Amino acid sequence: MLAMAKRSFRQSCELLYLLVRKELKVRYKSRFLGYLWALANPLAFAFVYWIAFKFIMRVEMDNYSLYLITGMFPWVWLSAAVSAGTRSLVANPPLVKKVNLPRLILPLSNVVQEMAHFAFALPVIIAFLYFAGDHGPSISWLWQVPLLLALQVAFIYPLALSLAVANVYVHDVEHVVGIGFTLLFFATPMVYPITMVPQAYRHYFELNPFYALIQSWRSVFLQGTLDLGHMAYAAAFAAVMGAVAWWLYRKLAPRISELI
Repeated sequence: MLAMAKRSFRQSCELLYLLVRKELKVRYKSRFLGYLWALANPLAFAFVYWIAFKFIMRVEMDNYSLYLITGMFPWVWLSAAVSAGTRSLVANPPLVKKVNLPRLILPLSNVVQEMAHFAFALPVIIAFLYFAGDHGPSISWLWQVPLLLALQVAFIYPLALSLAVANVYVHDVEHVVGIGFTLLFFATPMVYPITMVPQAYRHYFELNPFYALIQSWRSVFLQGTLDLGHMAYAAAFAAVMGAVAWWLYRKLAPRISELI
């Protein structure tokens, strides 16, 4: 029994590796240009919001460009992984219909792919810290960044899995996710400090687990310290969503192949 479990786990890891490798080869097949385009989206959004909020709306904040960049890249990983993960089952009928394929791997592969894109973007964040800030990466990043990578995977994957299963039953879910992330982007907050939110409403913004996750990254990048309060809140959300995702998958998985 233990040998079968080990073999199944090894096969799942190999499948995950192959799926991620395939997508990365497609994404970066033109080498430098592929890497450049992977960075273009978050950098372009950061530039637009920097112009709009810094010069038009006059956000009074030191190193506002760093505030944007250090939040934008984790957010792009989060939103892109959940959006792609939501479509992962309905977009791969041949794989889903294979009896021996663990369907749980498909949304996970999207999360890991986007994590790889985020890792490739870390040099850009470091460059901004050097040229727009007054410090670079600290030695503590060697354990802080991997810890946050693991936390974000645990945070994203249950969301992606739950939405992927729901999207099989109701295909409109993937469209709702796109609208939802647009609203969440401004409710997190991403492009303005939370100090700009009126005191009477600030508590509601702080209850947003996405805000806790993004602030955890900003704390490491900008201060070189772990924000244990925000990390604990994000981890609690991940644990609850993990339980929900597992229950939902066990309940609805038997009909997935016939509905695809």
